[in-house]
Amino acid sequence: MDLNLVRTFMAVYQCQSYTKASELLALTQPAVSAAIKRLESEIGKQLFIKKGRGIEATSKAHALATKFQFALDTINDAVNDKNTLSVYCAEIILHSLVGLEQINFAESPRSQSMLFEHLREQKVDLVLDVATIKDSAFVIEDAYVEPLVVVCAKNHPRIQSELTKEDYYRESHVIYSALWQGMNGFEQIAQEPVEERNIALTVSSLSSVLMFVSQGDSLGLVSQSFAKRWEKQLNLAIYPCPVKLDNAKYKFIYHKRYINDPQHRKVRQQIIDKLSKKKPFMEWMGL
Repeated sequence: MDLNLVRTFMAVYQCQSYTKASELLALTQPAVSAAIKRLESEIGKQLFIKKGRGIEATSKAHALATKFQFALDTINDAVNDKNTLSVYCAEIILHSLVGLEQINFAESPRSQSMLFEHLREQKVDLVLDVATIKDSAFVIEDAYVEPLVVVCAKNHPRIQSELTKEDYYRESHVIYSALWQGMNGFEQIAQEPVEERNIALTVSSLSSVLMFVSQGDSLGLVSQSFAKRWEKQLNLAIYPCPVKLDNAKYKFIYHKRYINDPQHRKVRQQIIDKLSKKKPFMEWMGL
């Protein structure tokens, strides 16, 4: 069916007048009348009847109007959706960004190769993660930095007021299973030689790290904001990591095709503005 017929019908239906509809559509009245006659011919039903000096919609017109309006709204949403970007975001800071306009967030895939493949295939427009790559097709920009902290159950039997390095290596750990360049996150950002840890459990998400440490005696390592987000709900204790670590450095990664795209630039700035409002580490820890 010709979409122009649908738009003309909706104008006549809403105006209840061929004259007003023609003015609204910038068409002649005969053109509007001809379009309605053509639509009536296609569906085999009369849509409007004369009533006094005006017209009145038939029951068929009322039924069509409801369906046509839904279809037009769907089309308009699809057209306007061109300004919405698809963004992969690291789970650990996703909670801070959900709700931003014109962005469809999804958790980053655990496979780095899949992440970059989706960027190349335009299945996603932007990535915010700690992943990195040396590839001239991509732009990599600093986006956000925050420290990692150690979490455990608030009622942990051996750790209460402070966490020493000896405590850290003595206790068991719940770790996130993702690897970067063959190393886990702790090994990758440690700024001093690390000792072997007692791994109690390896899980596939950072949310699971918090869930399991809250129900046992193991330690976990997550970003400060992620820990604070769930501290009260899960009854967690949070400590600075006694092992010297680099900060978690989140980066924007996107294809060079978007370098000069104003909408892409706007979305990146939105994300930076939202993340910049997060509290500094010393304030989080109450120091």
